[in-house]
Amino acid sequence: MDVLMMILGAALALTYLYLCGRQKKPIKVMLINSGLGIASLVLSALLTGFSGSGIAVNLVTVLISAVLGIPGAIMIAAMGLWL
Repeated sequence: MDVLMMILGAALALTYLYLCGRQKKPIKVMLINSGLGIASLVLSALLTGFSGSGIAVNLVTVLISAVLGIPGAIMIAAMGLWL
């Protein structure tokens, strides 16, 4: 299971780099995407009192939000509600 998750993570990271590399300014796109992902994670962590689901802010969730951006933060929040 761990090997499968590492392969999936590497495939997602390569896909992300490929998609950002096709932009005119790839570094700017990556930084904006990472900043928005982390900001949305912090916002969702601050609003856990209203939603009732606790989102742990740790190294894994921050990395997922930084790499995947807003969709990553939404995925973490959805998994928090689901599990």
